[in-house]
Amino acid sequence: MIVRFFAIFLLIIVLCGVVGFVPTLRQQVLNISFYIKSFYDSKKENVSLFIDNYTNQAQRIKEMREQIKTLEQQNIKYESLQAEYDSLHYATDIERHYIDPDVHLVKVLSYATLGVYTKIWIDYNETRNERKIFGLIKDGYAIGIAKWVGNSLQGILNGDMECSYSVYIGDNRVPGILRTTQGGIVVDYIPAWQSVKSGDLVRTSGLDGIFFEGVQVGILGNVKYENGYLKAEITPYNFSNRLSYVWLVDTKIEQAVTLHESLIEQEQGN
Repeated sequence: MIVRFFAIFLLIIVLCGVVGFVPTLRQQVLNISFYIKSFYDSKKENVSLFIDNYTNQAQRIKEMREQIKTLEQQNIKYESLQAEYDSLHYATDIERHYIDPDVHLVKVLSYATLGVYTKIWIDYNETRNERKIFGLIKDGYAIGIAKWVGNSLQGILNGDMECSYSVYIGDNRVPGILRTTQGGIVVDYIPAWQSVKSGDLVRTSGLDGIFFEGVQVGILGNVKYENGYLKAEITPYNFSNRLSYVWLVDTKIEQAVTLHESLIEQEQGN
């Protein structure tokens, strides 16, 4: 009887404890659920922010790359314009320039052939005349000739086998022809009875209609007798490597001058 009573009493205590604990347990469950939901929402928001930030950064990076590309292109254009300005400034303000209407400042477009530095293409929009040969001047020195090749004007500089023009030697204006041989640049066909010597100054004569008279060419070197004429080495004056612009001499005289037949025969014999 006592045992039964004790068991009933214990059961009542347990039931009371359980009934009293349920609200507490329920609150704990709610707290845990709220924490989990808050944690999930927080992480979800963080992930969304991360994705948004990543997307924004990726877009920003793309925009910055485009800006860098644009700036690089603008910088290249700026450097090109700066180089163009420097060359034009040098040609018009620093080196000797000309106000003669027959002398034109022209732009050099490019070499005619890579690796060949004696032929250049020139931007010149005047009417093409295949018989006309022009003179080229740089830094006050005669540096070559120019003639039409097809529809383009080609500059042929000193040192090229196709470049030749008439010159005077020394104060006595002894005539000769500047040209290029296998041995280098020479003044050829100098009358044998004339007196010339190493160190004489060489200038254009203007008698071929290519240059006007008096443009400096170079200094005479060793002189020798050959085939009835005197032939001399010449050291041309050095001119600036700034070939962006050169002066084009247009004397308005068509070239009808050719080598005498006897000279042509000598050339062929050599």
